[in-house]
Amino acid sequence: MRVALLVTHLMGSGHLQRMLAVARALARAGARPTVISGGRPLAHLDAGGVELIQLPPVSADGLDYKTLLGPDGRPADAALMAARRAAIARALSAPPPDALVVELYPFGRRQLAEEFEAAIAAMAPGAPVFCSIRDVLEPPRKPARVAWTMARLEPFRAILAHGDPALTPLSLSWPEADALAGRLIHTGYVAEPPPPAEPDGPGAGEALVSVGGGAIGRRLLEMAALAARRSALRWRLLVGGADAAAEAARLAALGPALAEPARPDYRRMLGRAAVSVSLCGYNTAVEAALSPTPALLVPMEEGGEREQLIRARAFAGLEGIEVLRIGDLTPERLARAAEAAAARPRRPARLAADGAARAAETILATCAGARAQE
Repeated sequence: MRVALLVTHLMGSGHLQRMLAVARALARAGARPTVISGGRPLAHLDAGGVELIQLPPVSADGLDYKTLLGPDGRPADAALMAARRAAIARALSAPPPDALVVELYPFGRRQLAEEFEAAIAAMAPGAPVFCSIRDVLEPPRKPARVAWTMARLEPFRAILAHGDPALTPLSLSWPEADALAGRLIHTGYVAEPPPPAEPDGPGAGEALVSVGGGAIGRRLLEMAALAARRSALRWRLLVGGADAAAEAARLAALGPALAEPARPDYRRMLGRAAVSVSLCGYNTAVEAALSPTPALLVPMEEGGEREQLIRARAFAGLEGIEVLRIGDLTPERLARAAEAAAARPRRPARLAADGAARAAETILATCAGARAQE
């Protein structure tokens, strides 16, 4: 069976990472997945043998998700958006997929509604369409936003929420979760198994600071750079964003911390670090929870964002996880918190982390049922 997965990450790397993990699970189950990616290419992400089609990329203008920027940093124009739609149409045409999985839409990405709706319309009659969402959504601020979303869910066979309902039920962040009960499937968290323990190598014994693959989290990185001047620990800062190299150089000038662009071996580094300090985005939080390394989670709250704070409050109950609020931190407090966490023993948290396999199983079982009805 051929499954197309359509995703556009506008800021960090989490949406694309999650879809690639589901695609790899589909491939292991014998399917032919194709990931159609509309965000900027990310050098630190490995597609892992999955077919990846890169659209002309767009990204967000900081935390302004309404303004899309093209590869040149200028607002995306009509020609760029038309080229994206044409590329999606080609990817879905020969041969047409047996199923389509779209990431986040219509719960988000409203500015890309035209291309998502075109992709859904291009599917053959009866071919199932799935919506893939993370455990916690950014809660809607206006009832009209909820109504807009609910009106566009009719074509979707199921909503795959990649979280554990015992920890982060969708009702924490979506007011109409009960209305989705017949189609809402909590798959568990999507995460690759932790890599084998390697005590030696980059990150060993360090305070490892990560903010994901995007340009968010600069305030935390700068505070960590200053905390390194007040700490007996060695600090390493992993910087995301298109300007990661320049930002890493700026941060390195602030003190003794080693600063460098985000790396593909982050999870191996995480396993041998003394303590991890990170934002509370989906992938980073799940990886921290599954690691034996003590973790400090500092949810992003810029722009009134609430998604990471909701997740952080849920994860605060997991063993070895401590949540800090950026507004309460100073470099001195961060240094002391990191040293105290590094001194505490820790075991990986118990977390339902088979979400990719369960999502793949749901998708393929639904495809098989659709074929049987033809």
